[in-house]
Amino acid sequence: MCYLWLHTSQSLFPVALITNALVHLVMYTYYLLCAMGVRPKWKRLVTNIQIMQFVFSFAISGLMLYHHFSGSGCSGIWGWCFNAVFNASLLALFLDFHAKSYAIANRKKMMMGPGPKDKGS
Repeated sequence: MCYLWLHTSQSLFPVALITNALVHLVMYTYYLLCAMGVRPKWKRLVTNIQIMQFVFSFAISGLMLYHHFSGSGCSGIWGWCFNAVFNASLLALFLDFHAKSYAIANRKKMMMGPGPKDKGS
């Protein structure tokens, strides 16, 4: 995708590069800590940040499309088209993972009732 964006001189490349690098920094920090035997409690945060990255991507894409079609123009529309389809598929996969991993776990917690810490409060 980076090659395609560079080849088409995609206008959003710097924004995508920075946001993707920041998301991966958080993600690989989590994996590093796990590999070192530390289990951070923010696994769900990593997934949420990844989802937010794709939502942000579509919001920025709306702005880019406005400028592209309003006459001022943005370069790399074909690179953007490929990226939009790719990001939509990743967003669908991350939302599915989120639903299966966290929504089901939350439902089980709610069905089991309050935990030992919750009693007496």
